[in-house]
Amino acid sequence: MVNAVPVSAQQLETTIIPLSLSVGRAYPVSTTANVTRVSIALPAVADVVVISQREVLVSAFSLGETDAILWHSDGTRSHYRITVHSPSDRKQIAIGVKFAEVRRDALRNVGLSGSWSDQQTRVGSGALKSGTTAGGNDAVGSARFLSVLSNFGTDNVLAFLEAEEQRGNARLLAEPNIIAGNREDASFLAGGEVPVPVVQGGVGAGQNNGISVQYREFGIRLKFNAEIISDSLIKLTFTPEVSSLDFSNGVVLSGFRIPAFRTRRVSSTIDVRRDQSLLVSGLFSDQQESVRNGIPFLKDIPILGSLFSSSSFQRNESELVVVVTPVIIDPLRPRERDTLRFLPDSTRPAMDALKRRLPPPPATP
Repeated sequence: MVNAVPVSAQQLETTIIPLSLSVGRAYPVSTTANVTRVSIALPAVADVVVISQREVLVSAFSLGETDAILWHSDGTRSHYRITVHSPSDRKQIAIGVKFAEVRRDALRNVGLSGSWSDQQTRVGSGALKSGTTAGGNDAVGSARFLSVLSNFGTDNVLAFLEAEEQRGNARLLAEPNIIAGNREDASFLAGGEVPVPVVQGGVGAGQNNGISVQYREFGIRLKFNAEIISDSLIKLTFTPEVSSLDFSNGVVLSGFRIPAFRTRRVSSTIDVRRDQSLLVSGLFSDQQESVRNGIPFLKDIPILGSLFSSSSFQRNESELVVVVTPVIIDPLRPRERDTLRFLPDSTRPAMDALKRRLPPPPATP
C-alpha cells in the first residue's frame, strides 16, 4: 500500500494560464514535472493528448472555450483556459502597396520655313507664312532650341531653320499603407478631381439648357477587399489603377474644354500567403506620333520636299509596376511599427503663473 503524499493548500493554488488557438491548430505544452493526470472540460472544443511524461499536445477542434487541468508528480497542477476562435476573429488586414512608374519621353521637331516678297507680292511657308519681311526677325522670338534666320544677301528671300529635341525620364512613386477589417472594402487615392460640366435636360423650348458640374477623380487609386481564409492564407480582391488627364483628346462642350482620361487598371482575385508580396507588372504603354506639315504636292517631292515641309516626332513610353503585401494584424496586439508612442510632457509651463497666486510657504522656525 502506497501512502498518500500530503499536499498543502499553497501547492493546490494555481494561476489560470490563457491559451488562444484557431480552429485546426495545435500547441505543445512542456512541464517541469511529470504529468500524472489530465482533465478536459469540453473535449468537443479542444483535447489534450499526452505525448511524453513532461509534454502534452493541445488540439483545437471547434469554436468555444474550455478548461484543461494537468496534475504533476510533485503535487502541483497547471490550469489552462483554452479559447478556440475562427482564424478571422478580431483580425484586420494591412495592405502595403508600392506604385512605381518609369517614363521615357522623346520629342523631336525639325522645320524649314521660307518667304519671298517684293513691293506687290509676298509668299511664305511655316513660321514665315505671315507678318515677317525679308529684313524682320519676328520668327526668332518663337523659335525652338536651335534657329537660323538668313536672307542670303538678297532683299526678297528669307529662310528660317528651327530644330529641337527633348529627352527625359521620370519616376513616380506612391507607397500607401491601408488597414481594413476582415471582408471589408477599402480604397486609396493620390491625385485630384477635375470638374466636368454636364448639360441638364428638361428645359422648355427656346431656353438654354442648364449646366451642372460633376467632379471626376484621377491619379493613383487602389481598391481592395481581403478575406482571411486561415491564419496563413488571405483571399485578396484588388484593383490598382493609374489615370492621368489627356487634353489632346479632349472635347469642347458649351465653351468648356473637357479632358480625356488615360487609364491603366488591373482587377484580380487571388490567394496570397501572409507577409508575402505580389508583383503586378507589364502595364506598358508606348505611344508614338509622327506629323509632317508642308505645302501640298511640293512636300512629297523626293529630297527637295524637305525644303517645303517640317516634321515632328514624339514618343512616350511608360511602365507601371505594383507590389502588394498583405499582413494580418490583431487590433488587440498591434505591431510595434503600427504603434505611435508619445513621450510624456515632464514640463509644467503654467507653474510660474501659479506661484504668484499661491500663498507663501510657512516660515521655518
